Amino acid sequence: MVEFPLEISRAVASLLQEDIVSVESGATVSEAAEIMVQKSVRNIFVMSRGVPIGLVRDWDIVRRVVAPKLNPETVKVDEIMCRPVASVKANAELPEIAALMAQTGVRRILVTQDGKVLGTITAGSLLNTVSHFPDRSTREVLRSIAGLT
Repeated sequence: MVEFPLEISRAVASLLQEDIVSVESGATVSEAAEIMVQKSVRNIFVMSRGVPIGLVRDWDIVRRVVAPKLNPETVKVDEIMCRPVASVKANAELPEIAALMAQTGVRRILVTQDGKVLGTITAGSLLNTVSHFPDRSTREVLRSIAGLT
């Protein structure tokens, strides 16, 4: 098991995925889509010099590129990305994480500590954790907050 500093809550430690799927600013939508398919993800972070500046969701590609019949080989991710990037601090608890997902509509958020990106938390990992709660009312409340019902 990976050891985390005390500042990281148990909730974050149990959900944290250290692999951040990303593409550099200036990449084409086609390049981003290829990475998304390779990594089997529905969204991808847009980075500039190692700093996340946006998020592209599969829905953004459909709505902003495919539907208006734009060329994904020429449209840049910077043109369709969502900003700002949703993030939580490493000491966040489950209700805060779920509420942020519901509020922003994203299913992958960054976890940061002292300005450094530690990894991501996905809606799937959150739901998996919540499904193991012994208290049904807690599970239902968290699912509702996260918009996962």
